[in-house]
Amino acid sequence: MKRLIYISQLSVILAAMFTACGSGGEKTVEKQAEAELNEIVISQAQFEKAQMELDTLSEHVFSDFIMTTGMVNIPAEGRFDVSSYFGGNIVRFDLLVGQKVQKGQVLFTLENPQFVQMQQDYLDASSQLSYLKSDYERQKTLISENISSQKSFAKAESDYKSTLAITESLRKKLQLINIATRDLDPAKITSTANIYAPISGYIESIRVNQGTYLNPSDIALTIINKDHLHIELSVFEQDAIALAIGQQVTFYLPDNKDREFKGKIFLIGQSINEKRMLNIHVHLDDEKEGNLLVPGMFIEAKIAVKSKKSTALPATAVVNANEVNFVLVLMRQENDQYFLKKAKVEVGLQDSQMVEIRSEQDFAPGTRFLSKGGFQLVK
Repeated sequence: MKRLIYISQLSVILAAMFTACGSGGEKTVEKQAEAELNEIVISQAQFEKAQMELDTLSEHVFSDFIMTTGMVNIPAEGRFDVSSYFGGNIVRFDLLVGQKVQKGQVLFTLENPQFVQMQQDYLDASSQLSYLKSDYERQKTLISENISSQKSFAKAESDYKSTLAITESLRKKLQLINIATRDLDPAKITSTANIYAPISGYIESIRVNQGTYLNPSDIALTIINKDHLHIELSVFEQDAIALAIGQQVTFYLPDNKDREFKGKIFLIGQSINEKRMLNIHVHLDDEKEGNLLVPGMFIEAKIAVKSKKSTALPATAVVNANEVNFVLVLMRQENDQYFLKKAKVEVGLQDSQMVEIRSEQDFAPGTRFLSKGGFQLVK
C-alpha cells in the first residue's frame, strides 16, 4: 500500500515538473532523443571485422577534365621496315612475330651468286690498284724531273684513279650487304650475306619465310621499339582552346579502368581534321610503363584543364541517404568502443578518390571521420 502511494506521489511530482517546464522542456527532451538517435556505437571487433578506417580532413587538388579517346602509338623512329639493298633467296629465317631482337642481331641470311661476283671484282680491282698506284707515283716523279712524257703520266694517272673509283664502289656495295672487305681474300669469298637488326625492339610483322626470294624493293619484316611510346588523342574543336603543353593526362584501358597511367601533353596539333577534331600527343611520365602497353591499343583518357585545392575527405567517407550527404564523426573512443555521430555535410567537387567538403567550418581541427565502412551504418 505504501508503494502505491509512493508511485502516485512521484507521478504527481513529475507531472508538475513537466508542466512547469512547458514547451522548453519538451524541446530539450526532443534534442536529447535526436542526439541519441544519431549516435552509433560499434565495438573494436566490429571495427576490425568490417575493415573500417578513420581519416581527417585534408587538402586535395580537384581538376576539371576533358574526356576523350585515342590509341597507343610509337614515333616514326621507333618503327623500322627491314629489307635488303640486293635481292636473294632467304636460306635462314627463324623469327616469330612478337619476338624480341637486339640491334646488330642476325635476322636472316640471303644467298645470291651475284655476291660472289661482287667479291671477285673487288679483289681483282684491289690487286690492280696496288700496281697502278706505284706506277702512278713513279710517273709523277719522272715527269717532275722531265724524264717521262706527259702522255705516259696522264695514262698512269687515269688508270690509277679509274681503278680506285671501281675499288671504292665495290667496297661500298659489299658493305651494304654486310660483307667486310678488310680481311677479304679468295678463300673467304661467300655466296651468302647476313641481314642485321637496325634497332632493338620486337618483331611486329613478317612478310617472308625461309626459301622466299627477296627483291630489293620488298619488305621482309617490321621491327618496333617501345622505348618511347606515346598516346595519340583526339579532342573536339570546342575543347581545343583549353589545352596547353604540360597538362596532366590520365588514361586507362576500357576493360581495366582501375589500372591508370599518367602522362603529359607534349605536342598539340595545329589544324582541325575532317572530323572537326584536334590531335594531341602525350608522353608517359614513366616510360617503363610502356612495356605494359601495345601499339594500337584503344584507350580512354581525361585531360586535367583546371585545378582547385579544397578541403576534402575520401569519397568512401561520405554516404548519400535520401538525397542528403552524411559523414560519421568519431566523438570518443572508450573501452574498445567507438562512439560515432551522424552529421550532415555539404559537398562540392568530386573525383575517383576524394570529395570536397564545403561545410568544413562545422568541424573542429583534427576531427576524425569514419572513412571506410560507414555505408551500412548510415543506411
